[in-house]
Amino acid sequence: MKVKKKTPPVATQRPPRYGLARLALVALAALAFSNSFVAGLALDNQVLVTGDPRIREVTSQNVGQILSHTFWWPNGEAGIYRPLTTLTYLLNYAILGNGRQPTGYHWINFLLHAGNVLLVFAVMLRLLGGFRTPLLIAAVWAVHPVLTESVTNIVGRADLLAGMAVLGGFLLYLKSAEVTGRPRAGWLAGLACTTAAGAFSKESAVVLPGVILLYELACRFGELRQRLRGLVWGGVATVVPIGLMLWQRSQVLAASPAAEFPFVDNPIAGADFWTGRLTAIQVLARYLWLTIWPWNLSADYSYSQIPLALGSFGDWIAWIAVAAIVGLIGFAFQRQRMIFFFACFGFLNLLPASNLLFPVGTIMAERLLYLPLVGWLACLVLLLQRFRRAEVVIVVIVAVFAIRTWMRNLDWKDDLAMARAGVAASPNSFKTHRLLAMELYQSQPDYSNIDEVLKESNKSLAILKTLPDRRNIPSPWNEAAAYHLAKGDSLHGATIKPYNEAVQLAQRAIAIEGASRAPVTAESYRLLATAYLRLHKPEQALPAATQARTLDPSTVDVYGLISDAYIAQSRGEEAAIALAEGMFATGDGNLRSDLLKLYQSGVDTAGCAVVAGPRGPALNPLCEMVRRDLCAGAERAQRMDLRRQLPCSN
Repeated sequence: MKVKKKTPPVATQRPPRYGLARLALVALAALAFSNSFVAGLALDNQVLVTGDPRIREVTSQNVGQILSHTFWWPNGEAGIYRPLTTLTYLLNYAILGNGRQPTGYHWINFLLHAGNVLLVFAVMLRLLGGFRTPLLIAAVWAVHPVLTESVTNIVGRADLLAGMAVLGGFLLYLKSAEVTGRPRAGWLAGLACTTAAGAFSKESAVVLPGVILLYELACRFGELRQRLRGLVWGGVATVVPIGLMLWQRSQVLAASPAAEFPFVDNPIAGADFWTGRLTAIQVLARYLWLTIWPWNLSADYSYSQIPLALGSFGDWIAWIAVAAIVGLIGFAFQRQRMIFFFACFGFLNLLPASNLLFPVGTIMAERLLYLPLVGWLACLVLLLQRFRRAEVVIVVIVAVFAIRTWMRNLDWKDDLAMARAGVAASPNSFKTHRLLAMELYQSQPDYSNIDEVLKESNKSLAILKTLPDRRNIPSPWNEAAAYHLAKGDSLHGATIKPYNEAVQLAQRAIAIEGASRAPVTAESYRLLATAYLRLHKPEQALPAATQARTLDPSTVDVYGLISDAYIAQSRGEEAAIALAEGMFATGDGNLRSDLLKLYQSGVDTAGCAVVAGPRGPALNPLCEMVRRDLCAGAERAQRMDLRRQLPCSN
């Protein structure tokens, strides 16, 4: 008897168009982000990537430091723990050999994003069925311009990894809930590993259990009794690795300096409870607006781009808009459970960084929308499909979004491009003007553009000057003091006004350090001493320079400032001792050269301090003045405990 060949059920087969759709989605994303591969290492990338010594070589010590320190260590402290993200930078830098070249980092980011696009398509196929709707949702999300801060920006990788964990983990849970026995155990094991990877990449991945519970309550509530066992096991598979991450994170943070959120980075952190929450709701309205109109994009929303909510007309518009959307979501619970799920999916993924539960390090950041946009754009597509010619409209939206994304990628070329874009998009942020001033200052070594630098710096300070010192930060004032010193030097002493401005700015920075919780640094006093010397006021320059040395004895410049202040007061030997102290304290060869020049200028009345050496002029250790000055300098350096057992014989 002839046996017919069995074929799989039709329901298990995927037509070829599904494979073509996946290729089309990846190609669409590649087209929109095609110019991201030439973007540089802008903004935080210079600290977290090229500035992290832990990623430069694959050693057990470096891996141990990644696991036992916070994300920003050793360059700062923000109270976040993302070791897996840092390990991926180690992969790029040391294993793949990308080093300081950004192209390889961008490729990893794009591949992660492409994987997430396919996961979104898979999730939508699973939840919605059909073909066109899942494809359109994935396409709109794949090229949304807001995603550039997570894809084109290398340090946005944490959002890519966490997003992959939440999307992939959700799919694994759905698989596990449909089977029993060993197959379920396999899916649950994958879910646990995926959850752990996400949680150790970025803290926001802890929402995964909430996403699973939301789905069961919103979309499968009628089957909850039958699915309860699978839900419990899914909860165990996600909660256990999250608990492990939280425990490890608590250990690392306990051994690290406490993180502080400056008021200027997130004014909500300094507001009372209700003002902070109402402001967070206003920011939520801004996020929702960016979902549908992502044209005006910024990498910074610092003070005072988003003012605290005090009941202005704009505040009321934002609150009413959010309240109306919440009401519509509640209505969808009765009529359209899937829209309800997608809307809540977006809010749930934004919640940890929304400032609604607790203040975070930023008042607003576009990278935080990477995963929430999946849900909100799904709602948008589903709503648009209720109208005629909806698919044509959605295709047009995809095209417009892709073009805007391509344009936005250009802003990530370097810090100067980002600064110009930031000033245009967030003109009321002190930080965008500050960044532009810094980049302009560094772009012209001859300071020929110093007037443009000062213009942007003054705009930054104009935003900050109304803040009380306890809420201010000293660094913009110090930077402005340095710009005014450069301005005065470029005029070759034709006017003393820039130097007087530098004095006032440095003094404001010192006052801010005294009033706020910012650490007292040597920079303010160093700039103050420099300005006083330019004004020919050595008596005032000396105590400022001495204080700078006390705060940071390793700074080479301060010893030269102390010496110059002594010279201006005709105290030549004390100037020599200051240079000798710096020479022993820092080991800097330039201070030795300065000491030789000082002796040759006439300080050495006996004429024995400098002798001819095999490599040019050298200090004469047999000269009484040299011995006396070196011993005094060594003794001072030793008292500061910078170097022990410095050579000196009496």
